[in-house]
Amino acid sequence: MDGEDLGDTAVANVEKILSAMPAKLMGERSFGCKSYARALFYWEQYIRRTRETLKEQEMEQVYMKLQDIYAEIEEPDGLEGISTKLHAMNKDQQLLEHKKAGRWYAVQSWYEHLLKDKPNDSKLQLELLSALKESGQYGEFSMYAIVTPPAKINFQTDFYNHWMAWP
Repeated sequence: MDGEDLGDTAVANVEKILSAMPAKLMGERSFGCKSYARALFYWEQYIRRTRETLKEQEMEQVYMKLQDIYAEIEEPDGLEGISTKLHAMNKDQQLLEHKKAGRWYAVQSWYEHLLKDKPNDSKLQLELLSALKESGQYGEFSMYAIVTPPAKINFQTDFYNHWMAWP
């Protein structure tokens, strides 16, 4: 046996071991390791193999995981496509879809609406600042950052103020 045959045999052995592992497990582990393209590869295999046997509610969970994968690889078309499979998207899923598709005005509207219910939520305030920055609304961004009451200012909002002041 020469070196090339030995290499081919080793590759075949590894492929045999990998193919014996469940696609769902490989997809979950790939996602956990931030290997999103590989996670997508395995998760799509899992969907193809199980979509006939899983119940509708179980498929909803599978599609939600696929949506998470598409969000990580920044694939807005895939994200929108998989959203059609979800029966009812919650606000977090809708926000994620808007963010990844670059619809910053929609994101801004969502956060403004959410801030009406929770005006002191600093995480929501930062998300709104982020949406204003991403949409290029620097005037509104600076006004919002400046008029935020001092009790709401934390390190991150203070950072945004400094960012806006930088020439």
